[in-house]
Amino acid sequence: MDDKRKLKTEMSREDMTKLLDIFNSFDNAVDTIIECLDVDLSTLRDLRSKAHDMQHLLNFRSPVDEDSGHPNHWRPKVLNDAPNAWFYERDDE
Repeated sequence: MDDKRKLKTEMSREDMTKLLDIFNSFDNAVDTIIECLDVDLSTLRDLRSKAHDMQHLLNFRSPVDEDSGHPNHWRPKVLNDAPNAWFYERDDE
C-alpha cells in the first residue's frame, strides 16, 4: 500500500500532544458557546485553525469528484486510504 494511503494507527507523544491541544481547543470553544449562547470571531478562527491542524495530523483527505476528478474541498473529509481520497499529482512528470 502506498505510504500516503496508509492509515495511522500509532501516534508519537508529540502527535498525541498536538491532538490533545486540538481537543482542548474544541472543548473550550463548546463551553464558551454554551455559557454565552453566542460565538465570537476569535473562537471561530481558533476552531478553523484546529480543524486544519487535525486534518494534517491525521492525513484526512478531500474526496474526489467522480465526474471531473477534481477535489471537493467543501465536502466532508475522508480517510487517506478511501478509494475516493484526493492526492495532488503533478502533470509534468
